[in-house]
Amino acid sequence: MKEGESDNPLLEAMKNSMLEVENKFSEHEKLRASEEYQSELAFLRQTVRDLIHTLRLCGLTASRWQVFGEKYLLPQHFDDIVEAALTAQLAVENGALNPARRELRHMLEIAVNVAYVDEVRAKVSFDEKVAFYRGKKVHKSNVDHVLDLPLRLFGEHNHKFATSVRSAWVRASNYVHLTKKRIDEKLSLREKGISLGMEAVDMLKDIVSEVNEVCSTVVALTFETIGPSFTGDLLVGSLDEQDEWAFHANGYIALIDSHFDYKHERQGRLEEIQQRRENRIKYRV
Repeated sequence: MKEGESDNPLLEAMKNSMLEVENKFSEHEKLRASEEYQSELAFLRQTVRDLIHTLRLCGLTASRWQVFGEKYLLPQHFDDIVEAALTAQLAVENGALNPARRELRHMLEIAVNVAYVDEVRAKVSFDEKVAFYRGKKVHKSNVDHVLDLPLRLFGEHNHKFATSVRSAWVRASNYVHLTKKRIDEKLSLREKGISLGMEAVDMLKDIVSEVNEVCSTVVALTFETIGPSFTGDLLVGSLDEQDEWAFHANGYIALIDSHFDYKHERQGRLEEIQQRRENRIKYRV
């Protein structure tokens, strides 16, 4: 036997395999430390923080409307939405991208279906809303009810927004079961040598954009539920001036913001506001 050769081929193979894993891990740690990777993670965290902040602001702003806090379902489920968003963030940070997408689907189902009940049963009591939600007329395992919402703040783009919400749900649903898409994707990643927890930057960018899209949808539906008066107060009087607010990046939130360009407070510098809004958009619709 030559010097350096092992008399145990299995042990030698295991050592080589472990060395290969360690090398891949080391390379991935360098990738994670890169500016591009960290920038995406920072935006992910900003998105989730701003979701929590915005839902609180909506609750505070609409507190003048006593019915919202006492009879509407949506504010009672803010904590469920936030829990799912935080879980998605933690999953992404630890390389578990597909579990994050399952949380996004859950967020969409809560936001759409609760907003639907609040819309079609706006005048009934909280208990009656709960009973209606529990009934068979509410489809809880999809987001088809988004097509039944008036979506007043989107104007002529309301159907386009509703369709995009359904598309986001379908995309996330591919990661609930072992679908053909998941199998094909897994095989493709295997061919590229990408394993669990070793995501490429492009993969990270994709999931971060999906998180921002779903969180933006939640914000948009919350704005719809509290109505244009309170939403206008929030956007024109506060959020529009916060340059780092993560939802400026979403084209649909920009559409909602443009709904309030008629306000007196904007008339003196409307062109500047419109250009700034356009420059902020990262995910166009």
